[in-house]
Formats: sequence, C-alpha cells, structure tokens
Amino acid sequence: MSLKRKPPEGNVRLVSSNGRNIRGVITNKAGRTVQFESWAERALLLRLDRDPDVTDYCSQPERFAYLDRDGKSHTYTPDFKVWRRNGEVEIHEVTMSVRQTRPEIRRRAEAAREICQARGWRYVVHTEKSLPQPAELANLLALVRYRPSAYAHQDITRLALAQLVLRHAGQPVPLHILATTIADDLDVPKPIVLAGLCHLLWHGKLVTNLNKLLFVSGELASNAMAWIEPEKRS
Repeated sequence: MSLKRKPPEGNVRLVSSNGRNIRGVITNKAGRTVQFESWAERALLLRLDRDPDVTDYCSQPERFAYLDRDGKSHTYTPDFKVWRRNGEVEIHEVTMSVRQTRPEIRRRAEAAREICQARGWRYVVHTEKSLPQPAELANLLALVRYRPSAYAHQDITRLALAQLVLRHAGQPVPLHILATTIADDLDVPKPIVLAGLCHLLWHGKLVTNLNKLLFVSGELASNAMAWIEPEKRS
C-alpha cells in the first residue's frame, strides 16, 4: 500500500523521509491504516499486531505540548498509541539508544511521561536493543502474510494439536515433519498445510523459537520446531 498525500484518518501528520529511512503503511489487525517511517517502527508494529493483549493501535496519534525549563513551548508527536484488552492505553516511542542521552530528547520523554501519567496511560520507549533482532524480524515478516483468517484450516488445526498433544506429549516437533504428517493424513498439498501451520504460529496457537530462522532460501528450515504451551494443551 502506498502513502497518500494526506495522513491516514486519526493521524496528525504524514510520515516523512530523510532520504535514508523507509516509510510505508500497513493495515493492522483491527483494520486501521497505520504509518511507519523506519524498520524499527515496522518491527514494533509486527509485535503489536501479534500481541493478543493488544486490540488496536494507531500512528502519529496527537501532538503533545509542553514547556522546557526555560519556559519555551514545544510540541512532540509520539509514534504510536496502543489500546489493550484490559482497557489500558499506552503511548509508544521508537528511538535509537544513542539519542536518549541528548538533553532535548530526555526533556521530551519526561514531558510525555508526565502527560501520560496524568491521563492514566503508560509511556513506553523502544530502542534497537529491545526491538526484534534480525532473525525474529525475518520470521515475523514471513509469518505476517498468514495472519488472515483465510489461512485458517479446521482440519489442519485439529490434527496439529492432536499430533503435538497426544502423540508427542507437548514436546517440540520439527515443523517439516508435522507438515508432512498432516499432509499425508489429509491428502492435501503440503504448501496448504504449511500455510495453515504458519497461521497458527502467527496467532500463537503453536509456539516456535522466533530467534531462529524458520525459512532458509525460501524453504522451511530443517531445525524449525513447533510446540504448544502447557496451558493450551487441554
């Protein structure tokens, strides 16, 4: 999806390019158009979209007005506003760790934190150290395409859970073996089964180690494993 001349509904500004960053828009799990203007922001959006406790989020939500110590007025537009299932609201900012030592950035963060506290919100700062690292980011980008319900398959889900719970007692199983077994049992093409399994992985029905690459050269990695969390086995 390409950027339009006007920012998406509810955004106070359009994301900009400095010639070195990437920018774009996505449609989040709530159907909202959300902007990003760096790979770091895109990485955060993948986590937010996959988090079952997050119901919705938007970009460039509002301008915070504040005064510095000299009484000079400033405005600051945080990156994202997040709504959680329990009713909590959060403001999320993405930055580089080296920028956090700058006096103006520290004053801005202090002002934003005070504004959020007065509203009963949380202010959350992300840096390159806390955001998805290369392997996790690659995995999330590979799995997000399977987010839509069109990839959900009742029989694949039923057999995957049965395999992992009954036959393997919840222990990790190589994804390629799980996909092959289900494809044989259902007599359906393995790519369809793999798509159904990736849908389950994205939505957390199956668990994997996202810090290890799931795909290598477009093929499922032989050491990619899947399992079910204990509380989901019953």
